[in-house]
Amino acid sequence: PVARVLSLASGLRRVLRAHPHLIGLVNERGLTPAMFLPSQRALAAEVAAAGLRGTRAADAVRAVQYHVIGFVLVERHTDRSPEQRPSAEELWLAEPAASPADVALAGAFAEPVDSDRLFAVSTGALVRSLLA
Repeated sequence: PVARVLSLASGLRRVLRAHPHLIGLVNERGLTPAMFLPSQRALAAEVAAAGLRGTRAADAVRAVQYHVIGFVLVERHTDRSPEQRPSAEELWLAEPAASPADVALAGAFAEPVDSDRLFAVSTGALVRSLLA
């Protein structure tokens, strides 16, 4: 079930990223619930297969959907934003003395975000915790 929910989440992200104006357009027409119903039903079937029922199952489905949709909206906002100067990465590089004791953490913040990796890490953690 974890792998199937992750696959559904990744597929939903892929579709939404391929059609960046879809969320806003559907929302303006009052059709958001109808648009997300197929993915919601597919996720509901998978969380049921994992043994979740009732409110716990609904919370799991909604948490995954909100995570994916929110992630895509942040990605879209970032893609459309003007170039930030200084960038977050430059700020971390500019003040190494102010960096936390964890040098690897500071170094990671000094690198651009790998949104695909972050999506995989955060979605995996969410889904595993919800289906545990």
